[in-house]
Amino acid sequence: MKKRLMALVLAGVLAMTAAGCGSSTDTSSSGGNSAGTEAPAGTAGEETAGGEAGGQYTESFKIGVAEVQANDESIQRKAYFEDYIGPHYNCEFIFSEQCSTTEDLLTFIENCADAGCDAVISYQNEDIEQMTQVCQEYGMMYVVNTVRIVPKTEAAFSGGYENFAAFGSNQSAIAEVFSDWIKENASEDGSEGFLICSGLAYSGNLQQTEITQACLTALQEIYDLTYDGDLDSMVTSSSPIEATNDKGINIYIYPGHTTRVEGYLQGLTAALQTGKYGVMLQSVQLYDQTGVIVQETEEAINKDIKVAGVATVSESLKTAFATEDQFGNASVNMATAKPVSLLCASGFAQTYNLLTGHREATLAENGDAGELNTTLWPITDLETLETISQWDTPEGGKWIVDYDIVDSMLAVNHPDLTNADLQAIVDSVTYESTLERLGE
Repeated sequence: MKKRLMALVLAGVLAMTAAGCGSSTDTSSSGGNSAGTEAPAGTAGEETAGGEAGGQYTESFKIGVAEVQANDESIQRKAYFEDYIGPHYNCEFIFSEQCSTTEDLLTFIENCADAGCDAVISYQNEDIEQMTQVCQEYGMMYVVNTVRIVPKTEAAFSGGYENFAAFGSNQSAIAEVFSDWIKENASEDGSEGFLICSGLAYSGNLQQTEITQACLTALQEIYDLTYDGDLDSMVTSSSPIEATNDKGINIYIYPGHTTRVEGYLQGLTAALQTGKYGVMLQSVQLYDQTGVIVQETEEAINKDIKVAGVATVSESLKTAFATEDQFGNASVNMATAKPVSLLCASGFAQTYNLLTGHREATLAENGDAGELNTTLWPITDLETLETISQWDTPEGGKWIVDYDIVDSMLAVNHPDLTNADLQAIVDSVTYESTLERLGE
């Protein structure tokens, strides 16, 4: 009763400041459904399509998974946890509906506590410290898909909470993917012009902030230019802005997203139709909404427009790579792919290590709560995309992170594991290493 009362009190406080709970790496907002739980498909330890339960994993755990939105990635994630990880590691998973607010998340956490869960893995990353405290009161671990951001998540990481750990995306590495692509594909004089879709960088989205910064910095280095304005201020501008510079190269920063800004696509179309921009860099997933716009603009102004952006492995992305414009180029020139099972395995390893009393394996070198960071893989051709699309499918069979890799990430098997060791394992899972292991 005391714990339930505390959760309700926190809910009352947080309701006053609750915001939409899109992940820091989300590309769109989601509707506000209540955060109920779905009945698990199987009992922990039961044999399913994922295979027999691992003999050494005799201790059973029940884990809640809080989702932000329903999409292809969440379907992959559910299949990986429920059908593959669950049976082998003697774990039962309970999945939320869309936790689009802090109140939704609190409801789901309370439901997990009532269901006897031992931990919650959350892809909703708002009010992390408060949610950690609620889970602590319920005797549950709280492992969040986030990274350490000052000041947003600092309190949770440095607060000494024994039930908290994190996993997320290596934003610097993702930004470097864009930087490398620009350096390989930009012209010698920059005469094509560059349009950078900065997404929600103005509201603190870390991935979109770092990608936008990386794009501006890469252009600065390539052309040895000096911006007239402050780079950080341009990155976080909530209004479209010309990144004027001493070389006179056309660089335009266009913030927002179709789900947040009315008339977003119309404004983007107008900018492209000026003919000043031959490269569009998208820090937020837009390729599936801008394909027709780009094609029609190319035909209207007879100018090739290259597109590089964040994406999800899907049929629409295959179509984009397979569709040629009038210049013989694909509708998308570079896209990123998220190895979903790698991110899931990172969250599961952090959770399992906490549950089995190996918190030291989750801690950073300075003793604060640690994180495991994955990166995105660049795709520049249909052949690579076709290969990647055969992995991490809900049907299973070719998971990027299999039992051998997960086993290596658990301190019950390797008592001396450190956070640095775990990060090295995560870093070793690349497209090349996966191709060698799984084949096409």
